[in-house]
Amino acid sequence: MIRQVTVTSASEFCGLTKESIVGLKYRNERRNARELASLLVPLVPEQVDVVTWAPTAENRRMRRGIDHAELIARHVSASCGIPCRRLLRRLGSTQQTGRDAATRRHGPEFVASRACEGLSVLVVDDVITTGATLVSAFAAVLQAGAREVHGLTVAAVP
Repeated sequence: MIRQVTVTSASEFCGLTKESIVGLKYRNERRNARELASLLVPLVPEQVDVVTWAPTAENRRMRRGIDHAELIARHVSASCGIPCRRLLRRLGSTQQTGRDAATRRHGPEFVASRACEGLSVLVVDDVITTGATLVSAFAAVLQAGAREVHGLTVAAVP
């Protein structure tokens, strides 16, 4: 079986996009999630069955009170009329922020729900730096039986 995998970013991690992401993640500016999602909506591939997100480390989510990628994914889902489900569980509390590139390449580990089986899954995240988070998320979703997996990030580090 041939499986399709794609990754697209809406913007570079600079200027207003960077400020909006930083505001959402570190200053709890939740209104930014809708604006950031609006950058992704035109990029959603056709025939996606479900939207999910690359979950942040649990200790970060608890400290911030939100999972910023989840908020963005839920807005994308609502705008596109595609169901949104928590399909990924992050193992451990390893965070990518503040780590050097070599360490980042050994990204977080995820386990995916069997609910992915046979589906075209869209994984949403805020920023792609080395790609390690999405690679790990994609591997988990594909191992759980997804037919296709697509990644959308709001921004890419240039």
